[in-house]
Amino acid sequence: MMTGLPDVQVQIAEPRVEITWPRPDVALFVLEGEHDLDSAPRLEHALGDALLSCSGLLVDLSSVEFIDSSTINVLVRMKKEADSQGSSFGLVLDGSPNIERTLEICGVLGALNRVTSVDAALRNGGSRRPSVEKPAGTLLARTTR
Repeated sequence: MMTGLPDVQVQIAEPRVEITWPRPDVALFVLEGEHDLDSAPRLEHALGDALLSCSGLLVDLSSVEFIDSSTINVLVRMKKEADSQGSSFGLVLDGSPNIERTLEICGVLGALNRVTSVDAALRNGGSRRPSVEKPAGTLLARTTR
């Protein structure tokens, strides 16, 4: 049926997560594409697993095109978990004005410890560390609520 309207093709950018270890104690998660309810559980699991063996998490959202509330919720929970374990958490938003605005509207941008770049975070020890100290030799297990 001819409607006179142009055909529109919607391209959905698949969610991708690349995990690297720029230092033995820092896990870097580089997210790309669109992250939503479908990808949030996998992201949470991967971040939680990394927290078991690192003292710093960096999450780079610079190449993310879209995040929804489920992904934002994962970031907030993982920041809280990192704080409770005495680990650092940094969020890189270089070149992501839409993502930055989304986090700002949700009221969580300030709580997620935004860092200017991955390099800057690594120069500053991974990212800002909370004041909680982990006793040497303590094994911390990830808990699910």
